[in-house]
Parts: sequence; structure tokens; C-alpha cells
Amino acid sequence: MVLLNLNRTYLFSSLLLSAVRSAYPPDFSLSPITAHLSQFHTCPAPNRMSQSSPSSPEWLQERLSTLLASPYIHFNQPSQFPGHRFGPGPVDLFSTRFSNYFTHDATGVVAGTEVDKDGLKAALLALQRKWQPDSARFEAQDAGDEPATRFAWTPKDADQEAQVTATASIREEGGAPRISSLTLDGEQDLFTNTKP
Repeated sequence: MVLLNLNRTYLFSSLLLSAVRSAYPPDFSLSPITAHLSQFHTCPAPNRMSQSSPSSPEWLQERLSTLLASPYIHFNQPSQFPGHRFGPGPVDLFSTRFSNYFTHDATGVVAGTEVDKDGLKAALLALQRKWQPDSARFEAQDAGDEPATRFAWTPKDADQEAQVTATASIREEGGAPRISSLTLDGEQDLFTNTKP
């Protein structure tokens, strides 16, 4: 968005300068002004995520901590209006990021149980209900070529700390590195919803 605004500014300024230039004699120099404007044209796009390697534990830590902190918004269709679509609502950041971070055919192992992509999403949503980012600590783990991290935090409404170890397999899809398999090791109740 910033780059788009800067390019608009550059275009508008260029048009303005060409109009101004025609009003002055040919020997009048505008080079200091045009040199100043050229910096807007080459402005790089902002980077939202760090450039850590997909094989590093930091990469996995960034994805998991961002995903667990993302709001999940889900609405059930009201029964009194079957077949009606309502206008756009709030953006479900959790589902959007989950789709962007994982491959289309992602699988996982959650507390020793194999799951498909939907099962993996459900386990991460259950973990999110217990997540407290303020108390979370991450520690890199050695898992060979695969990124692995252990994180510990004090769950909501709990006194004891919980721990989960995450190991991922990464594959490129859609021009970006994505998680194709995620193993989450921890207590089973961390990955199950206790509330409806």
C-alpha cells in the first residue's frame, strides 16, 4: 500500500513538473526537484515477515506465534434466513494465515494421532484457546534438516506451564515456502476444545 501511494505521488509530481516546466523558459533547471522525486520511484515494498530461512526454527516460531495470535472469526448461518448471504463481515485472520502458511494437502501428527489439514487446523484452534502470548517462550530444537521449536507458556486459567514441541516439513507451493507436515507433541488436552 505504501509503495502504491508513493508511486501515485511520483506520477502526480511528474505530471505537475511537466506542466510547470512548460511554463518556464527552456534554460530553467528543475534537476534538484526531479532528483529528489526519483527516490520515491525506487522505494522497496515493505516486508511483513523476517527473512529467516524456512529451514530455521525461527521461521517456524514466527509462523506459529503469528497464527496463534490471529483472531478466528466464524459465523453460523442463521436458521431463519436459509439460502441468504449476508454482506462481508470481519476478516478471519486465523483461517487466512493458516491457508497461506500450509500447503493444500498438509497433514500432521498431533499428540501421537495422525490428522489431515482440517484436523491440524482444529488442533491449532484448540491450542489457540489456551494460548497466552505474554507468557510464551520459544526454544530452538535440533531436528536435522527440519525446523523444530519448543514453546512453553502458562495457559489461560491455569497455574502450571504447558509445553509443546513442533517439527515441520517445508515444501514450496505457490512460489512460497509452506508447511506440508507439522508434528505437535504435547498433552492431548491442549489440542482439544473443551468449550462448544
